[in-house]
Amino acid sequence: MSMRSELKVFTLYLILIAAAEAVTCFIDPGYGLLTHSAILLSLLTLSALWHESNPASNLYLSLSLAPLIRILSLSLPLTYFPRYAWYSVASIPVFAATLVAMRVQGIRLTDAGVAFKKPLAQAGIALTGIPFGAIEYLILRPEPLASGLTFRELILLAIALVFSTGFVEELVFRGVLQKTAVEALGGKTGILGISAVFATLHIGWLNPLDVLFVFSIGLFFAFMTLKTGSIVGVSLSHGITNVVLFLLMPAM
Repeated sequence: MSMRSELKVFTLYLILIAAAEAVTCFIDPGYGLLTHSAILLSLLTLSALWHESNPASNLYLSLSLAPLIRILSLSLPLTYFPRYAWYSVASIPVFAATLVAMRVQGIRLTDAGVAFKKPLAQAGIALTGIPFGAIEYLILRPEPLASGLTFRELILLAIALVFSTGFVEELVFRGVLQKTAVEALGGKTGILGISAVFATLHIGWLNPLDVLFVFSIGLFFAFMTLKTGSIVGVSLSHGITNVVLFLLMPAM
C-alpha cells in the first residue's frame, strides 16, 4: 500500500477510536467497551493479515494498544484494590502487552527510547511536568484524588502515577506507536497522528480545551523524544504532570 492509503486507514481508526470514546462518555460505558473491543479485534486481525505483505502492519499492531488502554480502564474491578494501587493494577497488563508487541516487531527497549541519554536535557524536560500539571489543573479542576489517604499511601500513589501514566503510557505512545507511525506515515504525519490518538483518549474529561492542550503536550513530547532519542524525560514529565494535577494542586 502507498503512504497515502496507509494514512487513510490510520485516519479511519483514529475516527473510530474517537467515536468509541464518545459512545463511552455520552451513551453508555458498556457500549463503549464493546466498541473499543471491536476496534482492538479488527486492528489485530488487520495486522495479522498484512504481516507478510505490508510493512505497515506493525503500525496497526501498535495502535491496538490504544483501545486496550480504555478496555482495561473500563473493565478491571479496581474497587477491590486500594486507591493508591489503581493506576499500577491498570498499567501492568498494558505494559505486558506493549512488551509483547515490541518483541513481535523486533523493537528493543533502546529502540523505544528506554535509554538515559543527555541527562541535563532529560532533567529539563522532566521539570516541564510542573507547569503542565498546574495549567491542566486550571483547565479541569478535578476532584482531589488523595483525600483520606495516609502519607505513605500518598507517596505510593505518586510513584504509581509516575510509573503508570508516565513511563508506561510514554512507552506506548512515544516509544512504540510513534516509532511505527513515523516509519509507516512519515515523520510529520506520524507525529501528528499519534499525538491525535493520545489526545483522543482524553475526550472523557468532556473539555475540548483539555483535548487541545493534551494534543499540544503530545507534540512536545514527540519532538523531545526525537531530539534526545530517549523517553526518560517525557515519561517523568508526564508522570509529574499528573502528580501536580491530581495530588499537589488540589491540596493547595
